[in-house]
Amino acid sequence: MKRWIKYIVIFALLAGGVIVCAIRWQAWFGMPNEPQWTGDTIEYTFPLFDHDTTPEQLEILVLGDIHNRLKREDYDTLAARAPFIDGIAQSGDWMDRGQNYYYQMLLREWTNSALYGTPVIVAPGNHEYSKGVHRELSPVWEKAFEHPHNGPAGVPGVQYYVDFDQVRFIVMDTNPLDRLVYLTRMLTWLREAMYTAGNRYIIVMMHHPVLSVAKGRFNSLIYSTFRHALGEADLVIAGHDHSYMRKGGFVVSNISGAPKRQQFRYTPDVIATEPVYSIIKADSCLTFKVYRFSDGQIIDSLYVKHD
Repeated sequence: MKRWIKYIVIFALLAGGVIVCAIRWQAWFGMPNEPQWTGDTIEYTFPLFDHDTTPEQLEILVLGDIHNRLKREDYDTLAARAPFIDGIAQSGDWMDRGQNYYYQMLLREWTNSALYGTPVIVAPGNHEYSKGVHRELSPVWEKAFEHPHNGPAGVPGVQYYVDFDQVRFIVMDTNPLDRLVYLTRMLTWLREAMYTAGNRYIIVMMHHPVLSVAKGRFNSLIYSTFRHALGEADLVIAGHDHSYMRKGGFVVSNISGAPKRQQFRYTPDVIATEPVYSIIKADSCLTFKVYRFSDGQIIDSLYVKHD
């Protein structure tokens, strides 16, 4: 090959690399300008659970990634299919961006729906965080979701647990866990929260899954740090992968995010690419049932009974 051809090839590769980096820079490090909100400003706080009214049979609706794609009629559909729920658990990426505009979009649909006023347990996803080298959880988040302050000291993000008569619901924020010190503190707190749960069923909710279902989503730090401890939980709920998967008690759920290409490091018990929602019932046993959002048909179930 002639020398000038080599120079052209090298130049083309360099130019292509620069173009790709320029395109990806905004996605990796830049936060897009917030769209202008043209509606009324809505001041709000989502309600938490009232522990004085814990029902004999606890029933919780579980929603995965939403990304502002559910409309009022979608929430009404969920309310009609699950009319007896006591609350909602949402595993992150409820908003498409951690900006006030997207919270206003959520409230515009939510406040007019049949689910409005329902207590929530919620974990932040990566889309609720600002992008950049120094990522931060949107300040609107803590205004909207006044979570209990019983998480580990010195760990950023939102970590907490909520107790019911039948269940301890533990929430982990998996976004800031990129430092060894945070992983260690989080693991210590998680083990203690599970150990002190008594005879309650233990449900852990996090955004990034321990067992990933989508190509390029496997997180080796989360997998190696938490898989053994979380193996002692009765149910582990995650999102992020925009597909449904269950392997034993490890669940990845999705209701509205665009499906991702699947690639498995293991053999799941159940998989599905269509949007789903789930219902947890807890009394003398723990029941987890998964339904297609399109038609409400059940596609998976799990039963746990303590000895």
